[in-house]
Order: sequence, then structure tokens, then C-alpha cells
Amino acid sequence: MTISVKPLDAACGAEVSGLDVRNISAEDSKALLDAFLKYHVLVVHGPTITDAELVEFGKCFGPIEKARVKSPLSDREDIMVISNIRQNGELVGSLPDGEMSYHFDRIHQVQPCKGAALHGLEIPQEGGDTLFANMVRAYETLPEKTKQRIEGLKALNTFTYGATSPDSKKAELGPHAIHPVVRRIPETGKKSLYVCRLMTDRIMDMPEDESRALIDELCDHIEATELTYAHKWKVGDIVVWDNRCTSHARTDFSDKERRLMKRVTIGDTQPPLQ
Repeated sequence: MTISVKPLDAACGAEVSGLDVRNISAEDSKALLDAFLKYHVLVVHGPTITDAELVEFGKCFGPIEKARVKSPLSDREDIMVISNIRQNGELVGSLPDGEMSYHFDRIHQVQPCKGAALHGLEIPQEGGDTLFANMVRAYETLPEKTKQRIEGLKALNTFTYGATSPDSKKAELGPHAIHPVVRRIPETGKKSLYVCRLMTDRIMDMPEDESRALIDELCDHIEATELTYAHKWKVGDIVVWDNRCTSHARTDFSDKERRLMKRVTIGDTQPPLQ
């Protein structure tokens, strides 16, 4: 069966149907990669799959990286568990609770990842939605004066592991990297804004107050509803996103409900280009 890719009624994303996630052909893999580059976010509704099957799905988009922290809920080093579940009082996953500000995965590293695929296994009744901002469209819809102002600028990006908002990051400089404020996507040549609320700390070679004002201005623009897609999870969903041209966030949910997601991280070999 040929897979079908239908654009979502949102700023980014497409729904994939007709795909047997447990048996992906070379033709399917190429179609998925083409859709990934075009729509930035892909949604696959389906039954829950094994960790090995999730890894094979992720390989359609690039090499799979090892997870930073191994969880007792997976025997694989390339599976990241995102969950608020506790065993014997200890968390078994990362990023367990609450709202999380817009961010790019690993923007605080010299070589950020290309993308990620997230699989929903236990979903709270309300909340825990994943929000995606289309950073290509965010750049394209900036005023021309702002585009000229940010051309060639670079920004310092930092992160404290486990932080979910700028206020929860540690004051001292931890893992960090300097990247272009506007990056170019190699396969398409399109420009993408590359700043975010959680991790971008300052614009280089700019006074602190001016830098902060510019970051806030760009983030307010990025997070406007008309530039975002909100995914409301169902058990079995797989969502894969291009981390180079989408930032993402999470809405709050009750800590009385279990949430269990498994993720693979898609590696990249090309640092952000201006």
C-alpha cells in the first residue's frame, strides 16, 4: 500500500496514513524523508510499537544517537524515556512534569541533532500537548527591517539538564554553544530562525538590554498561534520533527496522571549554517 501524506490545518505538519510502521519499505522511507523536509513535522497514528521498531522508524530520517540517560523502562541505549512514572520512589524517565518552554533539542551543543521521533504510550486525559513552531515561516513573516537587523548575528545558547523554563536554569554557565540567529537548511536552502525562549541567553556583540529585548521580540513572534501546531496525543501516536526548523514546547498536565513517552534522537553531521 502506498502511504498518504496529508497536510495539517496548521502552520506546519502533515499526517501520514497507510504506513505499516513495523514493516517500512525503501519506498516508504524515501517518501517519509521527503515529507519530513517539506512539512517539518509528521504525525503517524497507530498501535504502540516496540523500542526496536521505533529505532527503525527513526532511521528513515538519519542516524540514531545514544540517549543521554538510560532508563530501566528500556534495555536499549538509543531510547530516551520521557515520563513522570516512579519506581521505588525514583523517576524512571527524564523531563517528568509540567509545562516546558519552547526550545530546540541540543541547541546548547556544538552539533545539535537533526530531529527526533516521539512515541506516546501513556497519555494524561488533559494536557501534556506538544506544541511546534514553524521557524521557516517565522523567519519569512518577520518585517524586512528585522530580517536585515538579525542577518549575520550569532547567539549564545545554554541549558541546565532538567530545566523546563528560563527561570529554572542555573545561573552559572553550563553546557553552551554559539550558533547563527538565522540558519539555512541544507536540503532546501530555506532560512530558519534559530532562537528559543528556554535556551537562547544572549545575542553576541550586543549590549545586554538590547540583546534581551531582541530575543523577547523574536520569541513573541515565534510563539504566535498562527505560526504553531498543537499536537494532542493519543496512545500509539508517533510524531517526528525537524529540529533544525521547528522549536517545540509542552503544555502542563496533572502530576496525578501517568505520562510515558519513548523517543529516538536523529543525529546530524552538519553544524548550523548561516
